[in-house]
Amino acid sequence: MDSVFGVKLIIFLVLLCAGSSHGVFVLKPGQCPKVSGQAEFEKSRYFGVWYEYQRFPDLVEGSLDCTSSTFSDAWNGMKVTDKGTRRTDLFGNKLVLRTTSIDGLATVPDEAKPAELNIVFRGASPTEEANYIVQDTDYTNYAVVFSCLQMRGFNIQYAYILTRVQGLAPTNLAQLESKLTEAGVDVTEFFVINQKGCPGM
Repeated sequence: MDSVFGVKLIIFLVLLCAGSSHGVFVLKPGQCPKVSGQAEFEKSRYFGVWYEYQRFPDLVEGSLDCTSSTFSDAWNGMKVTDKGTRRTDLFGNKLVLRTTSIDGLATVPDEAKPAELNIVFRGASPTEEANYIVQDTDYTNYAVVFSCLQMRGFNIQYAYILTRVQGLAPTNLAQLESKLTEAGVDVTEFFVINQKGCPGM
């Protein structure tokens, strides 16, 4: 019975992904890629605003653009505020339909792996596993973040290239993508986020 349900679930997810130009998330067979966080991580240097330059399709973020994450200090970790905007084209201009904002808390489940964080957003159930892996960051220009949800027979992946300057590609983008590729991540799933003409710019 479980296997029949599993097959039906996979078929449903594949059909769901086929309904969008980018899909709604990245579904892959087998085990999650072995992406590790960088050896050292200074959370205070990670504070501030990070803009999404590119990301994998994400069911939660959907068609949001102008997406960003702001990290700040909290007594038991780091406060995280994710923001985004849903816009539509109107006579060549971007019309804001709505803006979103959600708060969360980032903690480190394993002190031996300080760059492998667990973020729990308001209303979500906490887990003990890292779901926000900072593979690489120089704190001032770029950050590479990966997450993967393991399920029976397949996995759902999330990946992000973040920048401090809105809409500006990292000068070492090819190198950052290559490092993800070496870890088994299919970087062709990336698409660039529209960060132009965002509210407040």
